[in-house]
Amino acid sequence: MKRRTFIHQLTHAAAMPALFSSFGINPLNLSSYSLLSNTLQEGNILIILLLNGGNDGLNMVIPLNMKSNLHAVRPQVVLPDNKILSLGTNDLGLHHSMSFFKSLHDESRLKIVHSVGYQNPSYSHFRSMDIWQTGSESNQYLTSGWLGRYLENRHPEFPEAYPSDSYPHPLALEMGWNSSLQFTGNRSFTSIVSSNPDNFFEIINEFNNEYPSTNVGEKLKYLQLMAKQSNSYGEVLKDAYNKGELAGIDFPRSNLADQFKIIAKLISGGLNTRIYKVEIGGFDTHGNQVDTNDHSKGEHANLLGQINDAVQAFMQVMDAQKKSDRILGMTLTEFGRTVHSNGTNGTDHGTVAPMLFFGNKLDTTVLGTNPVIPSSIEGQFDLERQFDYRQMYQAVINQWLGGTSTTSTDVLYKDFENVQIIAKDYADLDGDGVGDVYDLCNDTAAGAIVDFNGCEIFTLPADNYQIHTKSLSCIDSNNGAMTIRAIDTSYEYSIAISVIDKIAALNHENEHQITFSDLEVGTYHISITIDEKPNYNQIFDIKIVEPAPLEAAALIDLTAKTATLHLSGSEQYTVTLNGVSQEIKSQEIKLELSSGTNRLQVHTPLSCQGMFEKEVFVSEKVVFYPNPIRDELYLLLPGSDATTQISIYNEQGIELFDKELSIPLSRTVKLSSEAFTKGLIIVRAKGKTIDKTFKVIKQ
Repeated sequence: MKRRTFIHQLTHAAAMPALFSSFGINPLNLSSYSLLSNTLQEGNILIILLLNGGNDGLNMVIPLNMKSNLHAVRPQVVLPDNKILSLGTNDLGLHHSMSFFKSLHDESRLKIVHSVGYQNPSYSHFRSMDIWQTGSESNQYLTSGWLGRYLENRHPEFPEAYPSDSYPHPLALEMGWNSSLQFTGNRSFTSIVSSNPDNFFEIINEFNNEYPSTNVGEKLKYLQLMAKQSNSYGEVLKDAYNKGELAGIDFPRSNLADQFKIIAKLISGGLNTRIYKVEIGGFDTHGNQVDTNDHSKGEHANLLGQINDAVQAFMQVMDAQKKSDRILGMTLTEFGRTVHSNGTNGTDHGTVAPMLFFGNKLDTTVLGTNPVIPSSIEGQFDLERQFDYRQMYQAVINQWLGGTSTTSTDVLYKDFENVQIIAKDYADLDGDGVGDVYDLCNDTAAGAIVDFNGCEIFTLPADNYQIHTKSLSCIDSNNGAMTIRAIDTSYEYSIAISVIDKIAALNHENEHQITFSDLEVGTYHISITIDEKPNYNQIFDIKIVEPAPLEAAALIDLTAKTATLHLSGSEQYTVTLNGVSQEIKSQEIKLELSSGTNRLQVHTPLSCQGMFEKEVFVSEKVVFYPNPIRDELYLLLPGSDATTQISIYNEQGIELFDKELSIPLSRTVKLSSEAFTKGLIIVRAKGKTIDKTFKVIKQ
């Protein structure tokens, strides 16, 4: 079986998720747009490779039928014939530094588009790049980018509702230091910018401030939202990067290779971001584009080699991990270079340039014809534009990103003649997950659930059902309850619940609401069907839980005379200390202890959760002197005790003295040491608020 045939069959089989409703999968998490957009699931990935400075397309993709004229008009930069990698078709060759792109061509994974640009081109780097990134006419000035508008069109609730359960991953990721204009939307920035894989974001503390409804307040709200997104997305990126693997592939040492390496690890680690941007500079080759003595070497050869090697390592990882079917890469540069060479072994600012696409699902037919090179040039000569750059954008949106003709018109403000980028086996103009070749209903509305033929099947939104649960009132009471209500009352529903041996109905008789009582703790599998819609089945898993037992821990500080309680199991507690009770709703409380015996109790409103009890004795501090002693031992006993029990032992544990003594007003008790044996003795003073043991030496 041929590779492309095999890939096609896999892709057609991948339409299976469109039958989620039939197979009982909860569609609650499905996107309201194309399945390709939902970052919970794997989908198509676009990688934009930006060549900053204006790439010399004639030195990258060489029209072999024009070699003699190329030698005539660009003698200072033209490649030697033996350094051109012939593609064997279309009289085309590639720069010898792009051997992997030659392999991609041989594997039907490379598409070449000739002479892409725009009308009335600008020769300014800044203005031309703005045009490419905004998707504007040359005389039109836009402040938003084409990808920013596309992402906002597909995600109208961005950024306020993001990240969400359906979109936990960033929509787009740019490698570098700054957000580019192409990802700037009309409302916000739609990409995350990253440069350091080990620390994508400095995660900051969560905050949720209230701001006034003023211009300043709205800006502060937006900044707060962006900071919170940075927290969430930063954690997601770190987690995916740390999980990612490179399948044993060694990446070369270059800035561009580092960017591709990061993306490879992120994709491998489970990140489902759809759009990535990488970039490489240095293409403004007015001088030293080639080595004077060897035109196969020089700055341009080095740059193309870096691109070749970085893309090769990246695609090898994707191939090894069977993820390359998801990849579409495309090159962008602000303009091409002049047809003729200049006097410093370089070329100057030109107009059009070829675009390269790489991926497994391309229509690899070369678009356009080989550019015509004159045999001599006098004055200004520019290559003829064959394709508007926005045709490529429109094709990518419609054929790869799951957009529609309406989407591309909304994003690009104009409809362009269609060009085939993605092979028709894989192109999906209505974004329903079924390739156009097999789609019998190629105008399915966005978000519709379809069958293998791309035709809509019946479904209802997951929020058509309201399910409320009541947990057990106490441990082992088995009195949980569940109420199910259908919002759309035009159908009669059948409800089957695991461990409940009957089929219930939601209909007009019970006002489309039913309650199940006396439920035990557990997970209940709910299946909702509609008799007149045989392919419909909505599934929910609902849990009935019981209250947790009371758990408490007391941290006692005898020096500070405090007890800190850490509590869990309830939202409300009754804390009683020495007969005095208080109600608290926190999980921690600090209590002041009294001298003597402290009795501590904690319970919740649910008696079945149990009670925590603890008794803590806090002794007054006893001061004794002298030590060592010869005649008398003095004990200073603070507090209010009237008497104290004095017990004295020698170091063998033999009792030497045990008597209850009155404490005088001076609070000082004097003990004669005549009966004490010489050496170490142990003294204990015990009363209502005192219980201290200490050692002294009798001389």
